[in-house]
Amino acid sequence: MTTTIQYQGRKARRAGSEQRRRAILEAALTIIVRDGIRAVRHRAVAREADVPLSATTYYFKDIGDLIADTFTLFAERALSDVIGPFRDQAFALIRQLDGAPINNAEQRSQLIDQLADLTTRFILDELQNRREHLIAEQAFLQEAILDQRLRELADLYLQQQTDILVEACRAFGSDKPQLDAELIHGQIMVIEVRLLAHPEWVDESSLRNRTRHLLDRLVPHV
Repeated sequence: MTTTIQYQGRKARRAGSEQRRRAILEAALTIIVRDGIRAVRHRAVAREADVPLSATTYYFKDIGDLIADTFTLFAERALSDVIGPFRDQAFALIRQLDGAPINNAEQRSQLIDQLADLTTRFILDELQNRREHLIAEQAFLQEAILDQRLRELADLYLQQQTDILVEACRAFGSDKPQLDAELIHGQIMVIEVRLLAHPEWVDESSLRNRTRHLLDRLVPHV
């Protein structure tokens, strides 16, 4: 598996060409969120992007390449605009320890409270302000089950998120940071999927209780 997310379609050689190529990917992403991944067709994307049909077939020889590069665009944005800020805030909290161990129950409880608040705000922001992001994410991950070309990209996308959590778990003293990171990531994704399907279930207090319970099981006791 590669270690960086890479585009598969034909590369643009001029700024104007890159703008058109990007418009095609943006249009495909819009269709995926609105109508589902199966609605992505060259003609539909060209109409949505307001470009000639020949432009979509020039940059992307088939629908698989177009979907893969749309996933790549989505992943780049998710990691920089969604995951990155959460990582920075989490590590700002953890850095307050300055490498010192958690040496009393009060300090441990305070760290768990702060991380639970941060995680709760992150999930709520996803559900309330980035709903389209979550829909696209689930569409791509579902398609990766069916399309082998997307599997490596999906694996890399998920691994990059887990790697951030591994680093965080290691920073607060976990003796099994990989396993703890996988538990946190998996639980967050389950919560997001359930609340995405049932937005009427969103309740900040309940959500915080769940995230705090999870973190209480993972942050080492003193």
